[in-house]
Amino acid sequence: SKYSSVLKQPMSINETLDSALKRIEIIEKKSEKVDYYVALEGGVGIDSLGFFLTGYVAIKSISGEISVSGGYRMPLPKKIFDELQKNKEIELGDIIDKYSGTKNSKQKDGAIGLFTSGKLTRKETFKQMIILALVPFTSPVYSRIENKEKN
Repeated sequence: SKYSSVLKQPMSINETLDSALKRIEIIEKKSEKVDYYVALEGGVGIDSLGFFLTGYVAIKSISGEISVSGGYRMPLPKKIFDELQKNKEIELGDIIDKYSGTKNSKQKDGAIGLFTSGKLTRKETFKQMIILALVPFTSPVYSRIENKEKN
């Protein structure tokens, strides 16, 4: 990973969410003051239903409020999960590139684009999660309801 405190490849829902939140802390320390700090994190996991790809978006407002969205779930072949577990120095994109013959897939359509044959891309998935994470900061209805709750 570009930042040493963030896992190169999160291997669970908790690790993926924690990495998104850590990215927010790092971005905030290394950049100028902005209205929102936004961090995206993709990860993989396993549970009783099988192996999966997941992702989270964390947004921190200038006032310090944090909002998180995500948790999408896409089935992932066991073979890919096993390779990630064996070699902690590689990321999902490296394995996707190996099997698909593409280069730098994570900067393109990602595993999502590959497995959906382009029907959905990594970028589109993260765009939706960013919009959802912004709800507490941008939705008048949300704000109105939230403010009534505080009174």
